[in-house]
Amino acid sequence: MPEEHFKTKTVKPRIPKWVICPACGVRQRFRKKGERWRLVKDMDLDSPTRLKVRIVKAKCLNPNCGRKSFTLPVEGLRAYARATERLKAEAVAGIIADNSTCPRIARRLKRCFNTAGSKSAVARWKEEAAEGLDAKAIIARLGFSGILCLDEYAPSRSKTYDLIASCAIHNRILWIDNVDRRNSAEVEAYLEGLKRLGLHPWAIIFDLWDPFPGAAKKAFPDVLIQYDYFHIMKTVHWHLRNALAEYRKGLQEKGEYELHRILWKNKWTILKNPEERSEKGKAAMDLILQIFKGTVVDEMLILKERIRDIFLHSATKQEALLKREALVKEAWHLKNLHFRRIIKFFSGFSFHYMVTYLEHREVPRSGNSENLIRCWRQMEKVRYGFKSRQGRQNHLKLYQIERYLGGNFP
Repeated sequence: MPEEHFKTKTVKPRIPKWVICPACGVRQRFRKKGERWRLVKDMDLDSPTRLKVRIVKAKCLNPNCGRKSFTLPVEGLRAYARATERLKAEAVAGIIADNSTCPRIARRLKRCFNTAGSKSAVARWKEEAAEGLDAKAIIARLGFSGILCLDEYAPSRSKTYDLIASCAIHNRILWIDNVDRRNSAEVEAYLEGLKRLGLHPWAIIFDLWDPFPGAAKKAFPDVLIQYDYFHIMKTVHWHLRNALAEYRKGLQEKGEYELHRILWKNKWTILKNPEERSEKGKAAMDLILQIFKGTVVDEMLILKERIRDIFLHSATKQEALLKREALVKEAWHLKNLHFRRIIKFFSGFSFHYMVTYLEHREVPRSGNSENLIRCWRQMEKVRYGFKSRQGRQNHLKLYQIERYLGGNFP
């Protein structure tokens, strides 16, 4: 922007009678060493404005101090900065609160606040705001409930996985970090890192990934484990969907094209929970139950509701175990291959991890990892993924302060 378009405001900070040397900490009378003027970017809604700030240097009168002079601080301006703190804060708030990007914020500063700031300058301001923040201190302010949700996800622009830890009760992301390999040792190292951040859960909710239980027991020997109900039913749906696909294929091979078309058209409605179906879906299901009564379609709906009953309506763990045993006694595993896999899925020791919530009512049946991962992916999407592990964690710290602490930290 041409020089003549700028309006310059002169800022002369008040010079105190007494000053404190930042090197030796001695309080002493002010004695001037020299001064200079610095042009600083600032915001103004009316016209392009810059500040002409007087920077004053004071002598250190302590003969034992190795620093002979020091610069007096200016409120709202860091040492050597070419932009005011409020301009930087506005830029960082736009990135975090509005889920925007550095190029967009740079254009917004020019359009709305009559000032300039390149995308690299905005990125630098963001890193400066995050690098002085202590992740452990931030997490201590988040009010961790003691019930941890843990899940893995594949970040954008990354060939490895990240683990995301969150609070099951307060629905807050606590920490995100990279794991080089998907094995128990990496998960255990991640959990040890959570310990160093001051997180000591008494219960952990996670999906059905094999390394999770062993690693959790090594890091926290007395921890309670709860498998996420969402992932349990996701596995059940996978097998039921395969059973339905196999039955449809059989109809097609027999030349029952109309029946095949009905099932294909309603393949998603069939597996929906009854309470989630629309009026149109309910009408379609009434027709399907009439046509396919006594077939695999009818049996899979019955089996699904029996499984849901175990988790939704059991009052105790013993009742859940009895309902599971009833499925075995009724020989559901002999009906077809896919039902056998479902019954096998519930027959192992891991079933005890699925019903921990029935013995400990404080533990939720489901975690919140999927919702928080979806939220985090929205932040990744606008910037095509974070470039580095450090950049991802810096963004998380700023997000926690803005979203969970209302911008109040420390």
